[in-house]
Amino acid sequence: MKKVVFTLILAWLILLPAFSAFADVLVEPDNDFFNKNRRNIVQLDRSHYVNAPGGFAVMKEAPGVRGEITRIENGETVFVNYTCLYNGEFWGLTLGYPVPEQGRSADGWIRMDDLLVLYDYISFAEEHFDEFYDYKGDFEELERAGAAVLWPWPGAEAPVWKVEQLDMSDIEYLQVSFAYTDESGREWGFVTYLYGSRNIWICLSDPVNPNIPAFNPAPPPNKWSTDTEHTNIEGDQSDIPVLIIVLVAAVVLITFILIRVFWKKT
Repeated sequence: MKKVVFTLILAWLILLPAFSAFADVLVEPDNDFFNKNRRNIVQLDRSHYVNAPGGFAVMKEAPGVRGEITRIENGETVFVNYTCLYNGEFWGLTLGYPVPEQGRSADGWIRMDDLLVLYDYISFAEEHFDEFYDYKGDFEELERAGAAVLWPWPGAEAPVWKVEQLDMSDIEYLQVSFAYTDESGREWGFVTYLYGSRNIWICLSDPVNPNIPAFNPAPPPNKWSTDTEHTNIEGDQSDIPVLIIVLVAAVVLITFILIRVFWKKT
């Protein structure tokens, strides 16, 4: 049961930002392989570090084709928007990667085995799930400050940026998906969207302090794995993309039903 709840929570972490702001539109590439294999493609949206055995990763128009768009040297960072299983290998699609030698940016596929995933909010959630709880506060400190420093996760080395001014209406409708209290007693809230920033944390006890000590610095990048607890998938890995899509669809359906129920009550 715990793993099922955890899976739903992390599905929300990935899914909610798409519905948080009407101005944001999900970007899908004009890519033949993407369009033909849409059913088996999963949205990932995580940053990765290139670490290929040959010293570089090859970006291709599609998994398995002979030609290449460009080569990305080890040590570079790549944002992987989508992933797909093809002939027993996972490939990641990056959108708008700069290709200076061609004077353009391009969408392309890279073998996931040539990448390491960078520590992020999902990594933090995997490690601290048992410590999450529903926020019951009233945003007192946030209202008093009228501003907020946004963090990638509690205890990170540096914040993402600072919202210099928060309107009362923004605070009134601010939704904290989960809360977390660190060892020093500071309370943090996870917010899926705020002023263009997605999946960020706010220290609700000390919202405008950009100098909170880094008690949870990012570890070195790790190999991306499809069988980590947040996927809650066991057995044949070829079923992973389809099952994750089904999971996300179930979350959407449950949300729709709950909205209808509560709407009728009001």
